Amino acid sequence: MSSPPVKRHRWGRTLDSTLPAPTPETRARVITRADAALLADLMFSSYRGTPDDEGGDRAAALAEVHSTLSGTYGPFDFVASEIIIINDIAASATLVTHYQSDILIAFSMTAPIHTRQGLARAGLVRTLHRLREAGHTNAFLAVTDANTAARHLYQSLGFVPRPLPASQNPA
Repeated sequence: MSSPPVKRHRWGRTLDSTLPAPTPETRARVITRADAALLADLMFSSYRGTPDDEGGDRAAALAEVHSTLSGTYGPFDFVASEIIIINDIAASATLVTHYQSDILIAFSMTAPIHTRQGLARAGLVRTLHRLREAGHTNAFLAVTDANTAARHLYQSLGFVPRPLPASQNPA
């Protein structure tokens, strides 16, 4: 018997003065293409066993990272995206693309050994501020119904459900 399909919804927030204040993080830096292996390890470990786990292995995670960095979800934003390195491993990362006419938070990931330390929240806030400083007014992401931890994080940062515009909705 196959499992039911994962239900994801589009959430968004306005990049305005209500953004929480960013916190500095000396271990955070911009992402480069050379980070693909680090990001794949992070992706594989952070999604494994969660509602967002699609059953892939590390090779599938590496292919997804290469695909994201190469523009599958729109041009990758190397300026807004960030990775946090702790003890030479990727502890957390926020990956941003320009998908169609939207700013898409394509991935927000934290290694299991670093969860509940505020890394994802702080990384998302810094990313949202960089996007605002670049002149963007909205950001969007997809959240899985069953991923209550992610939903709680995004709600606490002001993200709310926002349906696709009629021009982008195939239904």
